[in-house]
Amino acid sequence: MTDSKLAFIFFEIGTALAVISMILGPFNIKSWSIACAIIASFMALAGIYLAVNGWNEPDEPTPSQPTTPDSPPVLPEADHRREEL
Repeated sequence: MTDSKLAFIFFEIGTALAVISMILGPFNIKSWSIACAIIASFMALAGIYLAVNGWNEPDEPTPSQPTTPDSPPVLPEADHRREEL
């Protein structure tokens, strides 16, 4: 798993915990609300760290991209459809 995928997972978990914290707060469930907010903050900081740490990593090649520098470029699906017409 790459750092960018893990950062995105941390972002999703942190967002869910922040929403839970915002829902529990008005119902005077303060201890759980504060706990969720603290964990959401930690997840956000961890996600930011992983995102910045993996900033210069190359993107994973998609199946349509060539994997070796010697192979010819592969056209996207839209270009293949134009060639058939």
